[in-house]
Amino acid sequence: MPSAVTNLLIIIATVIITLSAFAIYSTFLSVQGVTFLQEENVISISKTVQVVVSQVSFKGLPPSYNYFNVSYLLWINSPTKYVTVIPFVASPRLNPFYTLPSNSQNASIFFSTPNGYTSLKSFVFSNNVYLPQQSQLIAKTNGVYAYNLTSNRSYILSAKVSNSQIIVLWILYYYQGKWYRLDYTYLNPSNAGVGVYVLSGSGNYVGNSKNTNFTPPHQVANQKGLGFGLWFKLISNATTKTYLFNETITPTDNKNFSILAWVIGNKLYVGIYSSLGNTGNKLSTNQTYLLTLSPNNWYFINFSLGSILDFSKSPGSQLSPSQSVNFTIYNLSSQKWLNTTTLGVGESNGYISIVKFGSSSATITISQAYFVTLQNKPSLTNFYNVSSIMFKDGPLYNNTYNYNRTIVSSNNLYAIGYWYFIYPSYPPPSTIPGILWYWPIGNGQSNTKYPQIYYIPEQGYNTYVLI
Repeated sequence: MPSAVTNLLIIIATVIITLSAFAIYSTFLSVQGVTFLQEENVISISKTVQVVVSQVSFKGLPPSYNYFNVSYLLWINSPTKYVTVIPFVASPRLNPFYTLPSNSQNASIFFSTPNGYTSLKSFVFSNNVYLPQQSQLIAKTNGVYAYNLTSNRSYILSAKVSNSQIIVLWILYYYQGKWYRLDYTYLNPSNAGVGVYVLSGSGNYVGNSKNTNFTPPHQVANQKGLGFGLWFKLISNATTKTYLFNETITPTDNKNFSILAWVIGNKLYVGIYSSLGNTGNKLSTNQTYLLTLSPNNWYFINFSLGSILDFSKSPGSQLSPSQSVNFTIYNLSSQKWLNTTTLGVGESNGYISIVKFGSSSATITISQAYFVTLQNKPSLTNFYNVSSIMFKDGPLYNNTYNYNRTIVSSNNLYAIGYWYFIYPSYPPPSTIPGILWYWPIGNGQSNTKYPQIYYIPEQGYNTYVLI
């Protein structure tokens, strides 16, 4: 009897232990099933997330231009109504999968409104972030900022980067009490040309009254007033004679003359070369040393000629005789006008001007250039404004809009010609035309309310360098 009772107790105990184990196991399977289901839901969401970005656009930041404002058009498609993003700039690692955000993010999100792009409101994000697979912890963020984005809507991703940095975008989703990184992407603006490409060598640009609708006095040179200028930088000393520019003018008397600037070593010279019409016979050369250049410094050089000009009004210039070319040069680093000089030249009207910029030796870089021709003297303000605009805005600013506005409001200019050689991405174009604004018969106010526009084609090919 005792043995029967003992056996019964053993059987009861076994059943209880089995049932308890089964209950524990069932509870374990239930918890694990919820976890597996949670992971599967997040993984399925992450697999359907799409990120599309546009080509990069950017602008260099002065004074060093070692940093750039980079912008992308951003579009995220997700099965969820909203996603949370953390944009940040970082130095690239071998595996960007493990690149983590820091408090110096240098990146922002903007959205479109009828009045333009407006900064999206951010919030401080301090949480653990997990991967969908096995809920693996990837980061413990503290004090970074994040943005809530609506799915299927376009935004602007803007960042401040240097040449060696990338832009990383984390896409997060909050689910069942945890933050998951659904996806990440990184953008390497250097591959799209972060840097500034400027012209080194160029073909000829021909300005000819026959291509437009001018009546004398003509487009490119006259006894009343002609101005020309450009921004340039010396990259390395020139081992041979390297031209900065060569402007050849063909007057109506057929006696050509050229206004030139060139570099030998690091010394800049300017000169006037005269020849007898189409025969090419040399009549005279007048040249002088202007300045010793410092490498990697931006300089602004300009010249003016004309019998009715007051050279004391031109930026950095001094009063000089009317039958002369007045050269001035300015250094951006020191913010000083460094020198001025004058070289004699006769008065003349001209139909044709041929300008050649730079050299293919990549010794000198040129960012932009202009010319302006004057009709009458009552007000010389707009004439001098053309050089002042380029001088004040600096070497990398595109002045197309400013020059368009200047000539539209002026009734004493014949024309403004403008070249902007900077290009933001690789490869830069093989040629870039100039832009010419001109009043068809000189006086815009009495004949038409808007100047004509003509694109000055290039007869040659540009050479670009990255600065």
